[in-house]
Amino acid sequence: MKAIVKDMRQVGFKMEDVAIPEIDRDEVLIKVEVSALCKSDVDVYDWTELVDRVNYDLPFIMGHEFAGTIVKVGEGVRGFQEGDRVAGETHIPCGYCETCRTGNQHICGNNMGVLGRNVDGCFAEYIALHQKALIKLPDSISFREGAILEPFATAMHAVSKAKPSGKTLLIAGVGTIGQMAVEIAKFLGCTTLFAVDINDEKLEETRKRGADILINGTKEDLVEIVKRETDGYGVDAIIDFTGNQRVINQEVEAAKIAGTIVHVGMVEKPLTYQNFMYGVVYKELIVTGIFGRRMYETWTEVMNILKTGKIDLNSFVAKEMKLDDFQKAMDEFASVSGRIVFNHE
Repeated sequence: MKAIVKDMRQVGFKMEDVAIPEIDRDEVLIKVEVSALCKSDVDVYDWTELVDRVNYDLPFIMGHEFAGTIVKVGEGVRGFQEGDRVAGETHIPCGYCETCRTGNQHICGNNMGVLGRNVDGCFAEYIALHQKALIKLPDSISFREGAILEPFATAMHAVSKAKPSGKTLLIAGVGTIGQMAVEIAKFLGCTTLFAVDINDEKLEETRKRGADILINGTKEDLVEIVKRETDGYGVDAIIDFTGNQRVINQEVEAAKIAGTIVHVGMVEKPLTYQNFMYGVVYKELIVTGIFGRRMYETWTEVMNILKTGKIDLNSFVAKEMKLDDFQKAMDEFASVSGRIVFNHE
């Protein structure tokens, strides 16, 4: 089968013919129908410092956002059968360590499998996947929508930690997942939503999705605007998708006393708080992060929201390409607002 393979600790990839994977008793074989390109896939392509630090074994097949059809089922699989339409959870926990057994299997620390990293990913014609990572698609969700359920659920997890109902919220960095977070937060009852970015086009898109106040971080003072619009108190919660130290320090100042900051963006270098004691400790800020989605709580929340028909996943798809166009997708990624999806037909 044709696959996008990472085989070098430097920029690049190879399109290779590889064997269709064999499955274990607890796995299924899935024909990939649609996959999607994530910023973290671009980081693997670029082989950033953060990726290199993990020291992944090479080679591996890239990609982790997808939807497809089960074509073969292992003898130990329960609840799934050939012909089922599924999406994939990126994290494959062990299921028996202390972390997994206390409700946090999505951040299993016991050699957790991660698609497109230490487990072969979805930028291929077929993927073998453990039953723990299978998400069944209802008939109402297309393969194209299913391929971007994973990032949508990431946004859901971030927003749920910010607890936006009846509160003010600032979302910094409005790429695709940031845009998703805007819609989810407004759906859940956020009263005033601030959107921060350096791209005016993306900011205007957030207005259509429900953002109330737009801030271009290169032209305006984030802290000044937030304080002015909140009677000097600051925002109840902040979700950071930037990973940028300067922005994060502004967020500390913009958060109200006893507020919350949820980190999602990749922070590639050591992070320094400029006002840690007065900005974080004495204000008793809650500073937390998310990694993926709670299994399977977040997925249930996402499906329930989508059933209402009030959020259209298709609106987050910017372009459709073929897997053969992978290099073109890499070249265009930074200039596109929304996901680039690959049709595998």
